[in-house]
Amino acid sequence: MDLNFLGCGSAFNPLYGNTSAYFTNKDQLYVIDGGESVFLKLYQKELLKKYAGITIMVTHMHADHVGSLPSIISYCYYVLGKKVTVIYPEKSLWILLGLMGIDPDIYIPVESSLFTAEGLKVWAVSVKHADDISCFGYIIEFAGEKIYYSGDSYEIPKDVLNRFYKRKYQRSIRIQQNLHRITGHIAH
Repeated sequence: MDLNFLGCGSAFNPLYGNTSAYFTNKDQLYVIDGGESVFLKLYQKELLKKYAGITIMVTHMHADHVGSLPSIISYCYYVLGKKVTVIYPEKSLWILLGLMGIDPDIYIPVESSLFTAEGLKVWAVSVKHADDISCFGYIIEFAGEKIYYSGDSYEIPKDVLNRFYKRKYQRSIRIQQNLHRITGHIAH
């Protein structure tokens, strides 16, 4: 699985873009997080036009992870005629999108800890990031690989770490450590 990053700048390093990544499978685009800078990057790369199906997994509801989600959903529906599938394990995201004027009929909400599609299985894992909101990492099984994407969590859950040590996961994408190594700054 090729995981391509659209940004690694978190909330406070705008020159690096908001932390977001994507991978593809045939005519499907899978995006992790839709922060303020993500719509522009997807638009510039013409990824929203290129793929028939678009699925976005959301790690948490800070603006640097959902800030352009309404624009992505609206553009795909009204301009491209596509409904975006949005994965988040709690209904709070659907409430937020409603407050932002996004009609629930123009996207497909998946309020679940498990999502499956052709050759893909995704599990949401509750992680620690901020005391005021829920945050999730994702275990992604695809094309014979299983990876863990931590989002902005400040620790890896023990069961995920144990599976990694037992080589159950090929890679662990740890945003905080990668961001600090690249920019010298800690993510929000």
